[in-house]
Amino acid sequence: MLQKLLPNSPILQATFGIERESLRINSNHRVAQTPHPHKLGSRSFHPYIQTDYSEPQLELITPIAQSTKEARRLLGAITDVAARSMDKQEYLWPLSMPPVISEEEIQIAQLDSDYEYQYRVGLGERYGKLVQSMSGIHYNFELGKDLTQQLFELSKETDFIAFKNTLYLKLAQNFLNYRWLLTYLYGASSLAEKGFLTTEVGCVRSIRNSKYGYVNSDDVHISFSSLQQYVADIEQAVQSGQLSAEKEFYSSVRLRGAKTSRDYLSKGISYLEFRSFDLNPYDPLAISQETLDTVHLFILSLLWLDQLTDVDNTLAKADKLNNLIALSHPHTPLPNDANATPILTAMKAIVLHFGLDDYYGQLIAH
Repeated sequence: MLQKLLPNSPILQATFGIERESLRINSNHRVAQTPHPHKLGSRSFHPYIQTDYSEPQLELITPIAQSTKEARRLLGAITDVAARSMDKQEYLWPLSMPPVISEEEIQIAQLDSDYEYQYRVGLGERYGKLVQSMSGIHYNFELGKDLTQQLFELSKETDFIAFKNTLYLKLAQNFLNYRWLLTYLYGASSLAEKGFLTTEVGCVRSIRNSKYGYVNSDDVHISFSSLQQYVADIEQAVQSGQLSAEKEFYSSVRLRGAKTSRDYLSKGISYLEFRSFDLNPYDPLAISQETLDTVHLFILSLLWLDQLTDVDNTLAKADKLNNLIALSHPHTPLPNDANATPILTAMKAIVLHFGLDDYYGQLIAH
């Protein structure tokens, strides 16, 4: 798809948003039992600092940014405000996996909305409260308007909304097909404290991105083969009670920009939310500038690749491969059936075709 663009096309034009989940921890290195910091005001209205599942689990949300550097700068400013607003004896836990924790220590977020509170109660009953205490980074991405318009003009589509849906669905499909590579590169939830899991797994790459992470039950099957099928499957899962709400579908990529899945058919997908990133404990903001830029190039390469065929079976195999890699020892090389050549070749091709800075070539090399 990108191959048709002229070399001077605005290939890097995009908007970004970062969401960081992190637990507040007290001086005893246990999950804080204090209320949401009052200095921050009402979390129901605060645009940048909210709570996720539990009272001590902060969710830091950047506004829309025009570059990855701006997004990270905003995340830094919000992180600083959050840290200064907490109790002096508390700090943000740098890991995706929580410290020693019991279900009794996990207090559901005391939200103003009774619906949101009861929704979280239901999640605790369905999945258990412990799994809710894992934290991660969500990477929100929208292709630039000029870039999208150029791609539309080069396509055979006459309906812009239908074209955008095709574009973002291809991104979602290929992301799910290659997310195992991101798990391999950035997995950082290697160990669980005793009692967190019912099955001991030892030292692995990413518990959070494995079958022991935050995933739906095995009987929930949502197809990405087409947007129509995706919408039908989501609605059926809610109607049958497999999901209590559409937002309970926990995929590593989410379609975004509409209130309901059905709205995407008429209003279009606005952007995607990539949810598979563990917190980087070696970075003060939990995700580095290099990671943000590498992932940006990775996402663009998903459009360079061919459209998937036999989508459901292909993604089922990719999911099994991702789980295998997530549960392998961090020093284990990629298995033989994990072929990274197509995606890496696409990343290199984009750098060459659009004449990107050496910086991007170095990101691939590293």
